[in-house]
Amino acid sequence: MTFSYDKGADVMYLTFEHVKVHDYIYVENSEGDILRLDRKTKRIIGITLPFFSVRLKKGPLSVPEIGLVPFNESAEELVSR
Repeated sequence: MTFSYDKGADVMYLTFEHVKVHDYIYVENSEGDILRLDRKTKRIIGITLPFFSVRLKKGPLSVPEIGLVPFNESAEELVSR
C-alpha cells in the first residue's frame, strides 16, 4: 500500500494495488470519497479522501471495506465501456 497527502488540497490518496490508468474507473461513494476500481475485478484498488484533516478532527475515519463494491447503474455503465 502507498499513500500521499496533498496538504494544500487537504486530500489523502491511498493506493492498494497499482494498475494501468486505463484499467480502472472512478466511483464516488455517499461520503464523497472517490474509489478507484479495477475494471475487471471490480475491487477497490485505491481511495481518495477529501477534507482529510477536517475528518480526522471529528474522530476515527471510516473508509470503505477493501473488496467488492455495490455498483449503481452509472458505475456499471462505466465498467462496460
